[in-house]
Amino acid sequence: MVDDIYHKLAKVLDTLPNGFPATESGVEIKLLKKVFTPEEAELFCDLRLTFETAEQISERTGRDLEGLDERLRSMSREKGQIFAIDLGGTWLYKMLPWVFGIYEFQLDRLDREFCELSDEYMKIYGRQFFSNKPQLMQVIPVEKEIKGEHLALPYEQVSNIVENSQSFRIADCICKKERGIMDEPCDRPLQVCMAFAPVPGIFEKGEWSGRVVSEGGSLPGYRQGRGGCARSLDLEHAERTILHL
Repeated sequence: MVDDIYHKLAKVLDTLPNGFPATESGVEIKLLKKVFTPEEAELFCDLRLTFETAEQISERTGRDLEGLDERLRSMSREKGQIFAIDLGGTWLYKMLPWVFGIYEFQLDRLDREFCELSDEYMKIYGRQFFSNKPQLMQVIPVEKEIKGEHLALPYEQVSNIVENSQSFRIADCICKKERGIMDEPCDRPLQVCMAFAPVPGIFEKGEWSGRVVSEGGSLPGYRQGRGGCARSLDLEHAERTILHL
């Protein structure tokens, strides 16, 4: 049955950071069908959480190398299903968790049906997400003087992360965009999600949502705390290529 590959994909996603819990209604399978074709789901399941070239994937899985690089690049740049990065002319690929990953990369592909399915699924998904310990997303300090002896730990010191990065991007908040499509718009600023990378030019390659900014264009907004938004850091990627704020 065609559904078998989507159930396989759901089980693979459930082994990744933040999981992908099953529901009685099967709404998560409907979501996956919105994002993946059966062939794309099969290929996703053959990937790893570590970067590989198309040649390495072909050698490890026995897949035909011809056209594999193009398919993988399409799954990243056009579909937001996997993560790809161009390092010196060599493309590397890896699978993504549902959150933070595939879900956020659907920012430019949202429609009413996806938002309704996501809204239904998040009632189940959220219970697992917020029960995981240690939490993979935490509110972080604004680094202003306060009374007491509180110390910002290195992974919480956003200014240090930004100052040591060489690529910067700011994009719409997918949560706010989704609520807008559902006729429940947020009155706070929409373009508030920032990403940083230690490699120059990362966000100028590929189909990244949002716009590339300089360090001077990203950090001031964080320091000013514009829009009444709580600043939080995606700890899942804290040791990887790209950090999200």
